[in-house]
Amino acid sequence: MMDRHERLFSLTLRACAPLLVWAAHFTFCYLYAAVSCGAGAWAVQAAASALALALVAWMLWRGCRAAKGKRALRAFADAASAALALAGVAWTTMVLLLSGPCALA
Repeated sequence: MMDRHERLFSLTLRACAPLLVWAAHFTFCYLYAAVSCGAGAWAVQAAASALALALVAWMLWRGCRAAKGKRALRAFADAASAALALAGVAWTTMVLLLSGPCALA
């Protein structure tokens, strides 16, 4: 049986997971753009962006489904952090799409 600290950690990690995906995506895209240039690098960044968007969208769907019919702060925090992360990943992806290969480096 999990004690209170382990349960608190798992609940906090669940609420922060979308923000961690956003941070990892942001870091990867800008560091990868700094070390490599070309159409292949742009394709890798686009694939990473698609994966991050799909993952965060799934987390948002899961959070909204859990919050449906409940007024729990935990369910709201899960959905709100996923919505914020989805906006952040989309914003970073827009820079990638609008700038093209090698513009970020």
